[in-house]
Amino acid sequence: MLKNDDEITLNKWLLLLALCTALLVGYELGKLIYIEEQVTPQKQAANWGRNGGPSIAPDKPETPPLYRVIWDLMNEVNNEE
Repeated sequence: MLKNDDEITLNKWLLLLALCTALLVGYELGKLIYIEEQVTPQKQAANWGRNGGPSIAPDKPETPPLYRVIWDLMNEVNNEE
C-alpha cells in the first residue's frame, strides 16, 4: 500500500499531467480554429438601401445644390431692379 506522502505526491503529479494535457488540447484546438478561419474566404457584406433593395446612387440629385438656389435667388433680385 502507498503511504500518505506518496499519495499526495502521486495526486500532485496526476493533477499536473491533467493540467498539461488540457492546455495542450486547448492550444491545438485553438490553433486549428484560427487556421480554419484564415483559410475560409470572408463574405463581402452587401450594402442595402431603402426597402431592402440594393443601394444605388441616384442619377440626378433630387434637389439642386444650395449654392445654385442662392445664385438663382440673387439673379432674380438683380433682374427685378
